[in-house]
Amino acid sequence: MSERRVTILSTASLPLERIKNIPGTVDIQIIPFIEITQRPDAELMPVVSAYGSEKLNVVFTSAHAVKIVSGWLKQKPDWTIYCIRNETRIAVLNWFGSEVTCKFASNALFLSRLMISEGVQKALFFCGDQRLDILPDNLRNNGVELNELIVYDTSLKPVKLKEPPDIILFFSPTAVRSFFSMNKISSGTTVIAMGTTTAAAIKQCTEHPVIISPEADKTYVFNMALDYAASHPIH
Repeated sequence: MSERRVTILSTASLPLERIKNIPGTVDIQIIPFIEITQRPDAELMPVVSAYGSEKLNVVFTSAHAVKIVSGWLKQKPDWTIYCIRNETRIAVLNWFGSEVTCKFASNALFLSRLMISEGVQKALFFCGDQRLDILPDNLRNNGVELNELIVYDTSLKPVKLKEPPDIILFFSPTAVRSFFSMNKISSGTTVIAMGTTTAAAIKQCTEHPVIISPEADKTYVFNMALDYAASHPIH
């Protein structure tokens, strides 16, 4: 009996330009379960532009924030940027240039520990309204003065699935809430989560097993799904 095609559902957009050698036996479904809305230019552009003329420690944990903030700057800033690898770091290098001082870690907790170990005393965090507490709480608990500037809002965009996918990828607790507001996990579906926080959100909604990616990177997560599909053929 021949193998049937494997359906991989991503609950957020994927950087397909960075994903190579997708087998012909794999069908990719991309259904964003959240919507990102940039906050008004008139309100925030002057603020961000002013920050652009200062020498600052700046934090990004989202590629969305990187793209938005870079669009509001009138000049290349003299910032030391702390960010999550790999997707957010790639966005930083793409938008700010390879000459920018960019320091990174694999997740928010390790990033906060890096900043603390380097003696950062004050930082500016560009984030969304649904940002996680891990990084800001750890920084503040260790005496770092953190100023947060929300540059985008995240809203739920639930979709009712008609057919259960073979593999489903989750990248944020917000997308998890959106998905489970209208869907359940099929017993035959494999679930992969980006990071322990997203996995914890899934486990609040279902007892279904969850595979956790050690990297906060969409490409890494998707390649985990491809590896799983290759080692677990469906007949």
